[in-house]
Amino acid sequence: MAEEAVLSSVLSQVSKRILEKLEKKQKLSTEDILLLYLDLTHKEIRETRRELKEEIREVNRRIDETNKRIDRVQETLLAKIDDTNKRIDEANKRIDNVREALSAKIEEANKRIDAVQETLLAKIDETNKRIDRVQETLSARIDSVQKTLLAKIEETNKRVDKVQETLLAKIEEVNKRIDETNKRIDELYKLYAELRKQ
Repeated sequence: MAEEAVLSSVLSQVSKRILEKLEKKQKLSTEDILLLYLDLTHKEIRETRRELKEEIREVNRRIDETNKRIDRVQETLLAKIDDTNKRIDEANKRIDNVREALSAKIEEANKRIDAVQETLLAKIDETNKRIDRVQETLSARIDSVQKTLLAKIEETNKRVDKVQETLLAKIEEVNKRIDETNKRIDELYKLYAELRKQ
């Protein structure tokens, strides 16, 4: 930055001297024209650098916004997963309650087994079938919810990958433009060094 400031100061003084010559209607030498061109080019490069900094700042802002959107999507998915887990826990509690109630009835039935053995065995068999149906229904619902969540997560991952690819492409493009600008600056420094040798 110090070298650039020195170069800017030198070029500004040279340009001022050349403009004074023009005001006095003096003929410009080839060196004067080259120095005037170098000053204009240097100003253009500084403006290009400023624009690149603004573009990079804008890219960073967009990346931050994208990360915030990803965080919001993640929070939403986690909330849905938590809600699903709560529903599963509630279902398990209901199943446990049903089992406890059935166990109590079975225990009571065992006490009365001598008197109503055949009747109770039929009811127990029927109850077990109902439990199996409840378990099958719950398993099917849990599988369905799991598939839906996995599909949404996969879709979100695809969107994140696409956003990441787009951002990487833009960053690569900005880097290429910066490399081109640096090459032009290097060429100008070489030209300036050659002019100083003369």
